[in-house]
Amino acid sequence: MLCIFMSGCALLRDLSNMVIPNISFSRVGIDGFGFNEATLLFEFDVDNPNPVGLTAKRYNYDFLINNSSFVSGEHRDRVSISREATSTLEVPVTIKFTELYRAFSSVLQDDRFDYNLNTRFTFDIPGLGEQSLPINAAGTLPVPKIPKFEFGGFDVNRVSLSGADMELRFKVSNPNVFPVSLLGADYSLEVNGRNWLDTELQNAINLGSSESSEIVIPVQLNAMQMGSVLGELIAGETNFDYRLTGNANVGAEIEGFEFQDIIPINLAGRFSQ
Repeated sequence: MLCIFMSGCALLRDLSNMVIPNISFSRVGIDGFGFNEATLLFEFDVDNPNPVGLTAKRYNYDFLINNSSFVSGEHRDRVSISREATSTLEVPVTIKFTELYRAFSSVLQDDRFDYNLNTRFTFDIPGLGEQSLPINAAGTLPVPKIPKFEFGGFDVNRVSLSGADMELRFKVSNPNVFPVSLLGADYSLEVNGRNWLDTELQNAINLGSSESSEIVIPVQLNAMQMGSVLGELIAGETNFDYRLTGNANVGAEIEGFEFQDIIPINLAGRFSQ
């Protein structure tokens, strides 16, 4: 009985000395990044000096851009906080860039944007009950812009009744403040409704900030593939409709984080020379 009484007194003494934990912003990482959306992972350190563990019941967050709310949410999964130790709580925030540009059109003109994250964690603390603690994090992020593909035209090196040797040119530009790499691509070329080319990019192309590069692809065609275009080339005319489609695998390093994304290629128009 004495042991039970002494244990009860110790527990009451512990509960009477309970204090609210300290919470501080630790870092922000990138859980996933692409040209269409990104997920930021905010980490907060919770220092619990109490002799008993605590429970984080939920958190609310509000992600602001230019001091205006962009995305908010609430998470209700319970997380245990160790006693007399520092634990880490994570808050993931997903940013969809199409929605961001729609809400803040001026961001498209900038290379970076400022953000603020207002978060409130709610803890269940023995002896003190439910307590809510606010915490803020702020920083900047680059504005990811999809690399631009442009049709450059054709160079005719040889033309005869049997076919032609040509070179297809198109340009890829990096409008970002961070470097990107064209790691691979597959594309098809149609001219006047006929398939002229199905091929892949073999060598990676590295582009620094605001850099561009021209890609030259040799094309060898027979008379059947070219159709009526062959006669036009022999007659000295170069007016035909083209459509270049495919997918490009683009890699980048942003804030020390490497990522890859697949972006479509879709160029169509009329080539005249």
